[in-house]
Amino acid sequence: MATILRRGDLQWQAKIRVKGHKPVSKTFNTRDDAKRWATDVESEMGKGVYQDRSESEGTTLHKALETYDAIAQKNKGYEAERYRIDMWKGHDLAKRTIASLKTKDFDEYRDKRRDDDVSDATIRNDLAVIAAVFKHTDYGVPNPTVRTVKTLATAKKRSRRLAAEEEKYLMAQLEDTQCSDPKRANLWIPVITRFAIETAARLSEIIGKDKTQTEEGIPGLLWENVNIEKSICKLIDTKNGSSRFVPLSPAAIKCLQQAKILKDVTAGPVFHTTVSAIKQAWQRAKKRAQAQYKNNGGTDVDFLVDFRFHDNRHEAASRWARTFERQKLMMITGHKDGRSLDRYVNADEDDVALIAATMAATQKPSAKKGGFYYRQIGLSKR
Repeated sequence: MATILRRGDLQWQAKIRVKGHKPVSKTFNTRDDAKRWATDVESEMGKGVYQDRSESEGTTLHKALETYDAIAQKNKGYEAERYRIDMWKGHDLAKRTIASLKTKDFDEYRDKRRDDDVSDATIRNDLAVIAAVFKHTDYGVPNPTVRTVKTLATAKKRSRRLAAEEEKYLMAQLEDTQCSDPKRANLWIPVITRFAIETAARLSEIIGKDKTQTEEGIPGLLWENVNIEKSICKLIDTKNGSSRFVPLSPAAIKCLQQAKILKDVTAGPVFHTTVSAIKQAWQRAKKRAQAQYKNNGGTDVDFLVDFRFHDNRHEAASRWARTFERQKLMMITGHKDGRSLDRYVNADEDDVALIAATMAATQKPSAKKGGFYYRQIGLSKR
C-alpha cells in the first residue's frame, strides 16, 4: 500500500511497499500528484508490468549519450555516428532526464529539421542514435522515438549508374590531375577508381582509414593478401566485420600492376593514399569533367550530377549481375543476404537492351505472315 508523507511546506513523498517488489518512493509538489503516481505504480505492479524508473529519472540524455558513446566506438560506422552523438549532446533535449522524454519532443525535432529542408532519411539516422541509447541500456522506459520514426518516409533505393560518356570524361580528368606541381599529383585515384568498379570494393576496404578517422588507423588492401596467380585478393576490414575473398578480373589485375609501378613494394598497403585525398581529388575531377563536357557541346544537365565514389560499388554490382547469378554475385560484393544486394543492382538502358537482344534470339519470325514462333534454346533433341 502507498503512504503519503508531508516533507516540508511544499513537498509530498509517496512511498510504496508491495510484496515481490523493492520499495519505491518519489517526491512531488502536491499531494494529488503524489497520490496519482502511487495509484499508477500500484496498478502496474498488480498487472506485473511495472518497471523501476529511478535510473531514467536520475539520468540526463547527455549522460546516457556518453554511456552509449563508449559502446558505439566498437561499431564499424562509428565515425558518422560520433558526429550525431555530439550533435545530440549539444541539443536542448540533452539537458532533460530520460524519463521526461516523450514522443512529442521528437515529433517537434522532426518538424524543425523538415523546416530546414533536411530529408527524412537524415532525420531517421539522427533518431537512430536515440533508439540505440535505449536499446543498449535498460532505463526502464520505452524508446520515445518509435512512433516518430514511423512517420518518416522510407529511404529511396539509390539507383545512380555511370553512363558510358560520363565514364569517358570522368576517367580522362582523373588521369589528368592538372596539378601545378607534378610531384604532388595524386596518381592513385584513377587506379583506385577502376579497381572499385571492377571489384565492387568499398573505398575503406581498398585504402583503409587514416588516423583522422580512427584512433589507430585501419589498413586497406595489403600485398600480403593478394594472390595474382589465383586472381584473388582478401579484404580484411569490411563493413559487416567479416573478411572476404574477392575475385580479380583481368582489368583489376592490371590496376594492381599499375599500383606496383607507382610504388614498387612487396608488402604493406597496395594503394598509398588516404580517404581525404581521394575525396578531394574526386570532387575536383568531377567538376573538370562536367566543365569539359559542356565546352564540347554537351547538353545533359544531369551529367555526373550526384555521382559519388561509393556509386562505383553500385556500378560494379550492376555490371557483374549481367554475368553471374545472385549467389556468385554476393561472393563478389560481400553481401550476406539478397535483399541488401538488390539495393546495389540497378538496371540501365544497356541491361534492358541485352534483354531485348535475348528476346530477338528466342523469338523468330514464322513462315506465316505476321506470326512468330519461339526457338527453344539449350534443349537437346531426342
